[in-house]
Amino acid sequence: MRPFLIISTIAAAWLALALAAMLTGSIATAAVPKGTRIPPDIAIIGTAPGLLILRSDDPDYVAKLYAAGAAFVLPARRKTCLDLQR
Repeated sequence: MRPFLIISTIAAAWLALALAAMLTGSIATAAVPKGTRIPPDIAIIGTAPGLLILRSDDPDYVAKLYAAGAAFVLPARRKTCLDLQR
């Protein structure tokens, strides 16, 4: 039961962070599903399984990704959301 509670807490925190990023658009590096149409002013800086890692200097780029049809936009660090490859 305890591992389920830990995993559920981590998932809820991650979801809250993703929703906050979606509403504020204030993330520097983002991950979107592969196949998402990327606007021309947003750079693809890497990939992860099933995801594209993106970066832009435009503060409204998260909103542009949603307008382009992204199913979700998650905060990311370097190559993965958790940056386990240090």
